[in-house]
Amino acid sequence: MHTAVVVMMSLAIFASASATLVNALNPGSHLMDVVVPPLMCLVFAGSLVALVRHPEWLLPVTRSALSASSVALIAPTWLYTVQALTTPGTQLIAILPPISSLLVVLIVMVMFFFPLRQAFCIALLLWLLIALPVLIYLVAHPAEMWTPRGTSLLMTYGPIILMLVVLLPMLSGMHGTIDRLASDRVSMEALINLDPLTKIHNRRVSEQLLKNCIAERIGGGVIMFDLDRFKAINDTYGHAVGDQVLTAVAARCKALLRANECVSRWGGEEFLVVIPGADDVVVRQVAERLRRAIANAPIGAVPRVTASFGVTTIRPDDSLAGVLERADRALYRSKQRGRNRVAVSPALLDGEPMA
Repeated sequence: MHTAVVVMMSLAIFASASATLVNALNPGSHLMDVVVPPLMCLVFAGSLVALVRHPEWLLPVTRSALSASSVALIAPTWLYTVQALTTPGTQLIAILPPISSLLVVLIVMVMFFFPLRQAFCIALLLWLLIALPVLIYLVAHPAEMWTPRGTSLLMTYGPIILMLVVLLPMLSGMHGTIDRLASDRVSMEALINLDPLTKIHNRRVSEQLLKNCIAERIGGGVIMFDLDRFKAINDTYGHAVGDQVLTAVAARCKALLRANECVSRWGGEEFLVVIPGADDVVVRQVAERLRRAIANAPIGAVPRVTASFGVTTIRPDDSLAGVLERADRALYRSKQRGRNRVAVSPALLDGEPMA
């Protein structure tokens, strides 16, 4: 929306600057024709600067510009209508500037930037102040009404604006429906991508992130970890406590990771962490922080929960299956060495794994 308004303001500046130039070159221009366009050019330019510097001012700045535009259309309409009525031999169709199409644009903008009920009231007021005086004049002067300019004014200020007022709310309603559908889609995607118990990402998300890291060759680290003796926790304390343990572990891990680092429930008591762009040193450090966060505090009735970690990194020519296999082997190695430790895949071995 912000970009669209900036473009519209730029076009309005161009249009008002063009009108300023045309009226400056026309020796027969009325004083209002010479004054209003440059003033509006300044208004639109100021609005554009405000929008660029303060995007959060979008609504008030746009509404202020629309208010100024309304005055810029009302003033010449009444001036030239009164002049045509009071000056013998003067025809409104000859002196009225080509502003009828601008009223159409103005009403469209009002419908988009004001609440529907308020927009209707504003559109009606604009029609009464700008279109109605011209229509009354034309009906009272049929000789002017049936000229090409008179017929154009009659159609623009009559049926065309009526159609706009009827159709634009329908369009706004369609936009509202589309927005609701888009919002529902986002909500559905969030549900699809979340593990219902732990409220962290599920396997689908981490797999996709891994595929992206491989396809885009950005590398990264992968941590696979498994809660130690989780079956014993379930058997001893019950499945409700087991679920509490899974949820608490997920929350602790999520709190330690950055926004671009993904932890997901891989299945059962197994979790997977993907860290895009991380090297072997970073991924080991993250794994160790996670291990300590899980082991250092009791969870509910369980006095101590530990986890075994397997670590690997993504190679330039890697595959999803290859990365996961190395992480799984490293996890198995951690279990073999006594649990509650971080083991790395053979390709990363640089001495003993962290414990």
